Amino acid sequence: MEKSLTVEQAKVEFESHLLIGLFKSTVEQSTQLTGKFKHKMKADFNLWQKQGFKIVEELEKRNITDVEYLDKIGDIYHTMNSNMREEFYKGLES
Repeated sequence: MEKSLTVEQAKVEFESHLLIGLFKSTVEQSTQLTGKFKHKMKADFNLWQKQGFKIVEELEKRNITDVEYLDKIGDIYHTMNSNMREEFYKGLES
C-alpha cells in the first residue's frame, strides 16, 4: 500500500523532481561544449561533467526519483534549449 503524502511533502517531492530534472538536463546539455575548452578549464569542465553524470546515474539506480517523470521534465528543458538555440542561430544567419 502506497503511503499518501501531505501537501508539504508533495510540494517538496515535486520541487526535488524539478531540480533533479534540471540538473540532469544541465549535465546532458553540457555535452554541447565537450572539447571546446583548453587546459585547466578543460580539465575542470570534464571532471564536472563526469561527476554530474555519476550523480544522475546514482539517483536513478536508487529509485529516488521516477525516471520516466524526470525524462518528461528533461524533455521540456531540452525543447526549451533547442528553441533558444534555433532562434539564436537564426539571428546569426540574418
